[in-house]
Amino acid sequence: MMTNFARLAALAAAVTLVAGPAIAAPVSANPKAKASAKIVKPLTLTAQQNLDFGTIVVGALAANQTVSIAQGGTAVTGCTGALTCSGTVSSAQYKVTGTNNFTVNVAATGTNLTNTTSGGSELLAFTPNAPATVALGNSGTTGVNFNVGGAITIAPATVDGLYVGDIDVTVDY
Repeated sequence: MMTNFARLAALAAAVTLVAGPAIAAPVSANPKAKASAKIVKPLTLTAQQNLDFGTIVVGALAANQTVSIAQGGTAVTGCTGALTCSGTVSSAQYKVTGTNNFTVNVAATGTNLTNTTSGGSELLAFTPNAPATVALGNSGTTGVNFNVGGAITIAPATVDGLYVGDIDVTVDY
């Protein structure tokens, strides 16, 4: 009986080897996938000019009032009624450099301007107004200038003084 069992096991092993899958020849992909890498220069961002709202005289203000400067602005808007604006005003200017013919994404986030005259506890909310993108064109290495405007809201209880703060602007490809 043991010999019959050994014969059956050998027969089963032989059948398994014969009935196994056929081995196929290697096949290449058609078409083949490509590998690529785009190499770019690092971006640089430099502030060229500060944003200046000028001097704002606040009279008997009944409600909050927004004063703004456009991106390329040299004049403020919103100085009506109880607000009188004077002095030289300007939007901020930045210079971005990078790789020729690339589009650069621009992001600007709101910040607070702090009263530097009365001790620093009074704040004005500043909302920047920047372009969404800047095209470097053929001047990528020499750079392109762009402007950032913005707005502040003056409340009836706003304390007088010089309000100053950083404009938070970032760029990326």
